[in-house]
Amino acid sequence: MLLATAVAVPVGVQVIGDGKSHNRPDKDAPVDEPQARRLAQKSGKEVEVTAARSANTTTWAQPDGSFRKQIFSSAFRANVNGKWKPIDTGLERVEGGYAAKAVNGRVFFSGGSKEQAGGEERASRGVNRVSLRQDTPGQVWSELVRLNTGGHDMNVSWPGALPAPVIDGPRALYENVRPGIDLVMTAQDGGYSHLLVVKDKQAAADPLLGQLKYRLASPDMTFHLDDESDALSARDAKGEEIAGSPTPMMWDSSGKVATTDNKPAWKPTDVAEQHPTLALAGLAGAEGARLKPVAATLADNALSLTPDNALLNAPETVYPVFIDPSFKGHKHAWTLLYKTAGNSSFYNGQNYNASGTHEARVGYESTSGGTSRSIFNFDFGSQLHGSEIVSASVRALQTYSWSCDQKPTDIYSTPYITSSSTWNNTTGFWTRKVATERAGYGYNSSCPDNWIAPDIKGLVAEAANSGWGALSLGFAAPNESDSYYWKKFIANGETAPYIEVVYNNRPDIPVAANMQTIPGGPCQTSGSGTAIGKTNVTFQVKGSDRDDRPDQQNLDRVQIEVWPAAGGGPVFDQWLPANIDGVVSAEVPLDTFTDGQTYYWLSRTTDKDGAWSGGSGPLNSGSSGWCTFTVSHTVPPNPAVSSAAFPPQGDNFTEWSTEPASTPGQTFTVKGNGAKAEDIHEYQWSLNRPYFDQKATPKAGSDEAVVPLQVDTSGPNVLYVRTVSKSGNISNQSVYGFLVKPRAGQDKPGDVTGDGNPDLLAIDKDGNLRTYAGDSVGDTDAYIPGAVENGQPVAPGYWKDPATGQSALIGHATDWYPGDGLTDLIARMPDGKLYIYPGTGTGQFDVGRRMQMQMPLSAPDPSAFRQLVVTEDIDGDGLGDLFALDADGFWVFSGYTGSSFASYKRMATGWAGRDIVGVRDVSGDKVPDLIFRDNTNANRGLALRKGKPGVNGGVDLTSLESKANSEGAEDHTYATTGWGRAAYPKVLGTPDANGDGIPDIWAVGTNENQWIFQGGTSTIGSPMGRDEDGWNTFLTIG
Repeated sequence: MLLATAVAVPVGVQVIGDGKSHNRPDKDAPVDEPQARRLAQKSGKEVEVTAARSANTTTWAQPDGSFRKQIFSSAFRANVNGKWKPIDTGLERVEGGYAAKAVNGRVFFSGGSKEQAGGEERASRGVNRVSLRQDTPGQVWSELVRLNTGGHDMNVSWPGALPAPVIDGPRALYENVRPGIDLVMTAQDGGYSHLLVVKDKQAAADPLLGQLKYRLASPDMTFHLDDESDALSARDAKGEEIAGSPTPMMWDSSGKVATTDNKPAWKPTDVAEQHPTLALAGLAGAEGARLKPVAATLADNALSLTPDNALLNAPETVYPVFIDPSFKGHKHAWTLLYKTAGNSSFYNGQNYNASGTHEARVGYESTSGGTSRSIFNFDFGSQLHGSEIVSASVRALQTYSWSCDQKPTDIYSTPYITSSSTWNNTTGFWTRKVATERAGYGYNSSCPDNWIAPDIKGLVAEAANSGWGALSLGFAAPNESDSYYWKKFIANGETAPYIEVVYNNRPDIPVAANMQTIPGGPCQTSGSGTAIGKTNVTFQVKGSDRDDRPDQQNLDRVQIEVWPAAGGGPVFDQWLPANIDGVVSAEVPLDTFTDGQTYYWLSRTTDKDGAWSGGSGPLNSGSSGWCTFTVSHTVPPNPAVSSAAFPPQGDNFTEWSTEPASTPGQTFTVKGNGAKAEDIHEYQWSLNRPYFDQKATPKAGSDEAVVPLQVDTSGPNVLYVRTVSKSGNISNQSVYGFLVKPRAGQDKPGDVTGDGNPDLLAIDKDGNLRTYAGDSVGDTDAYIPGAVENGQPVAPGYWKDPATGQSALIGHATDWYPGDGLTDLIARMPDGKLYIYPGTGTGQFDVGRRMQMQMPLSAPDPSAFRQLVVTEDIDGDGLGDLFALDADGFWVFSGYTGSSFASYKRMATGWAGRDIVGVRDVSGDKVPDLIFRDNTNANRGLALRKGKPGVNGGVDLTSLESKANSEGAEDHTYATTGWGRAAYPKVLGTPDANGDGIPDIWAVGTNENQWIFQGGTSTIGSPMGRDEDGWNTFLTIG
């Protein structure tokens, strides 16, 4: 036979020996293990796990939660177009030839040379073949077989033309391929058998038989010939055998077809009656025939066979003579080892006793003088990996023994067999005996054929725990000189040997990818592992159990065990209940760990059946070593920060950026400042608030990282930076203060730094003026000294009277004088006078250029003011306006021209319990409104008085004098209670700070906080930001 593939066993074998009925769900809906388990427990009957079907295995869930699996040495089903079907090697017509109906892989036989010649394009579809190819003059190659096994293609070509075949079930007869020579091809699951039938001596003289050649081809396999056995193998790129051919054999017709008691005699088919070659007894094997190996060589992918001339020409040779090279897939296989032909391979029983055998043999047979052993491969992939084996036995149907005496058969664990396995090269296989079974079945009707089932639980448990994908079992007689130990077992077909296993699924061993520490990150199993700093450590594991279902979790608990790498007992060891996602977490205090020490940790799982994921000995999580971490309590130094674009502001706040605010492409450089590059994980930074929500990572081998940053806030800014070590320890922060030049153009209302955002001025407890630069949402994160004199800092305490402690009243909104477009500061100083302090455009005011503001005759003395509120133009005259409160009066001053106000007016009295918050358009009607703190209504904290349009634009100031004069004649509740002076001693309205077009409010509480509240058109909004800087000690804001 020439490269054969897998042995067929019908689906009926699924229920061998148990006699039970199986409760099966819908065939069209594959049932997985958890679902089958639930159905079995509910019904009290076993349920097939249809999703686990393979070509040679079947699995059933048991009512007790366990599973029963049968693993056959031969395939008994094939996957055809996504559906499992019984093996059917019958040939059917396909394009270009004939193919087996339902086999694993594909077996295709040629439809004849004429069909190939007429349809070469069609016949070669998807195949790398040589058809009707002229290699040498007179030499024609015709594709004979197209085989796919294990996902690999190969072709075998015949050295000559082929007639159209006669089809008889799985057989294709090519008559008279040469005069007096027929060719019989038989499809098998994953392979084929091949018989060249030489009918007489005249045919035997055909030059073709002088050296019979077959051309082999494959796009991804190479072919190898074993030197001792002449067994041929096809191997993939890794050198693994994919398909194999046993030792080629030839025999004559002198033997007789073997018969067994109660077994029907072999009968030819109806087609065979019309085509006598198909009825020859020698096709089915004939014991006692003259049998010889056929010499083989392989060169340039051409297999050359040299039949034995002595057998062909011997007078006693009975014709026809049969020559048999074959090919068989490697995955599901067995082999017969025959001592008499010690260098011959009888892979899958092929060529033994002429055309082969479907019976394994064990022991010494005195009639022939032969001694046999048999080995079976059982493939199961990963189906048993990690399972808890409850029971396991190998079952084989014994069909013959020398008597009914129960003689033992030994079962061995052997290496995996291949097509080149022979008696002589397997003598070292028989060292590990795993079972012995006494039986005397198959002698006569007193001890008929029956199954043996030796226990091999230990071996199967080892396979499951060690992750084997297959195991091989060898059958041998303990006494190989006594014929009473000789036995036969069915090796192929629906009663082939199989392993029956009952097992429980263990929960899965947690893998490194599902294990992590916080901090530290995912499990590392090499070197010193992850680095963890001076902090509590949270260990987190995600467990799983393949018996879990979305509606029913079988996973129960997960263990976390931690111990020092240097030795000693665990420092933490707990079994924790898994949550619905299979996750457990455990926080372990930092004082559990020692600085500088390395620790290992692992995880195990248990399920609700009591099974656990571990095996014997220590468990390494994920099969890749212990999870490892090293503890370090060393805190890195705070980083060094520099920038050419943004130099440090200097002690006197005189150094400014090289470019104005919002200039793109600017950078800062951060270095370790003594921290080693290999110890730095990252730098964390943030602008103007110590949030540290941004990251910068140095390049490998360097401690330097570049922070790209476009700064949009003019004036004072602060970059906060800290170092995070690889152990997770965090340095102290570095605070890098810098000043950013204003953008070109006039200041907008409330802006003193030139970036368009309103800023906040404040006098601290020591009497110093501070400028807090507001950002795009009104946050005031950094400040600079607000006053200079000819570019130099002013004396401390300038803004309060040291004797009385009285502070200046301040306000800013717009440009007052001399019309340079820069916002100026209005201040009533402790001397009782009112001054303009010109702005520099950089957030500071020059006290050396101050100008006293003259008051109109009869106007109130500024020394009596208790509150000062400055606004941009609100009455339509194009000039800024000033509102003030004295002991009881509400005043407005308008039309300042550089020397004096053009007008003033007491708007109202009765304001002793009220404070002005702001005078700007709040309601959105383009007319300024008045917001004030109201003490006349117990349920109202802030009031909104809507203004009426003035004749010159702006607001009619009389509409702000009283509720009666206002738009709608109503003071509306802008904020409810909680806005009294005790809660917020200082409240100040500001132009829109967050970009929504509505003025906002700054408020200073009694708990050191300064807040900015979002304005609304009818009621105040929520606080948008907070500054914690001892604001309860500040003397005033403005």
